[in-house]
Amino acid sequence: GTFILLVDKAECFQIEEPGDTQLTVYYEIPSLEKLVSSEEQGANVASPRKAVKMSFIDRRSKKAVFSKTVAAHKGEVQLTTMSDSTHQLCIKPAQKQVSPLRIDIAIERGQGDRYYDELAAENNMDKLQVEVVKLNDELAEILNEADFMKDKEVRFHRKAERINKAAIWWPVLQIIILIITAVFQVANLKSFFQSKNLY
Repeated sequence: GTFILLVDKAECFQIEEPGDTQLTVYYEIPSLEKLVSSEEQGANVASPRKAVKMSFIDRRSKKAVFSKTVAAHKGEVQLTTMSDSTHQLCIKPAQKQVSPLRIDIAIERGQGDRYYDELAAENNMDKLQVEVVKLNDELAEILNEADFMKDKEVRFHRKAERINKAAIWWPVLQIIILIITAVFQVANLKSFFQSKNLY
């Protein structure tokens, strides 16, 4: 996992995944654990002044796909990418902080453990059935990733071809400019010598 210290500004992570990819963000904020009151500990809710706002932004459309304020000291958040473009996960304190706020972050592809636990409880599934569902989900993610990488390779190849064409034509353009410059220089020198009766 990665830990960051939040004071007053947002910290953002770049995430590049195929469109419609499920992501699970596991977070832990040690300082919030101490602030949970004894009455609210069962609900796992902390003081709003120490809450953290998470935003998931699609950089292509510039829209926030997900935005949530979390006050629990530990938990997980489910996200889904909306397109093949790069996304940003931004985290910032919900309100101005006097001291830095440490947060541990781990981002994993796929549904979290809680999702599969709820799925098993709702459908009365045993462990083997849950594992089969997990394997199917992982296979779908692998195929989706393979398609994404293939499209990315095609885009990179086209870009490389454009750069190669530009690299070929740029020296030709330079030579043409040099020839034109030389012709004008010769013409100017010739007219200068003729005007001075030196030619």
